[in-house]
Amino acid sequence: MDTASLRRRIERLIHTHSKAYAPSMLKSGFSCVRCGWCCRENFKIRITQDISRPSNAISVFPDDIRRITRGTGLQWDDVAQPDIYSCLSDGEKILAIGWLLRRSGKNECIFYRKNECSIYEWRPMICRCYPFFMGERGVEVMHCEGLGKEMASESAEGMARVLKRYEMKKLRSYIGIMAQLGDKLNFANLRMLPCGYEGEVFVCDGEMISVRRL
Repeated sequence: MDTASLRRRIERLIHTHSKAYAPSMLKSGFSCVRCGWCCRENFKIRITQDISRPSNAISVFPDDIRRITRGTGLQWDDVAQPDIYSCLSDGEKILAIGWLLRRSGKNECIFYRKNECSIYEWRPMICRCYPFFMGERGVEVMHCEGLGKEMASESAEGMARVLKRYEMKKLRSYIGIMAQLGDKLNFANLRMLPCGYEGEVFVCDGEMISVRRL
């Protein structure tokens, strides 16, 4: 992955109308039933030989965190934590790539309460897109209890617009993170923080580099 290829992908998205993604969504018959499947840990995702990421380890943009803090009155660190599953070391510092939405001791999103999302109005962009993601060949549909129902064409087109915005924001975020990390960014050296780690972590999120003590 390099900035040139990421910029080409952004250009393709710019020149593709979001309506092109709507048919796949409409065919899925998605209608959110607020079942909480995406809020709970249901399985592990193998990132590398040494890193298994919980299915609900949700990566969030700084804009997502700001929107939630404005809506809830919570502080930044109440909402998000450094991404402990995507870390590097430059020999002196631990560098985390981005932020995760906080999870509870029950391995649920901390905002999943009374069997529903308590921040639905301010939920992160990735949650607004679920169960749809942009794959190499178009829209991919993840597991969801809300599939196989009826979806209005207006809803499909609305989600297609959100998915396009999310994908472009994600790619631009990657470019920003690559600029922050420079030659330190080597995915072969990606590591997960050991359980019980205590110390400083430098979070690179594409906007700024923040220091957090775990």
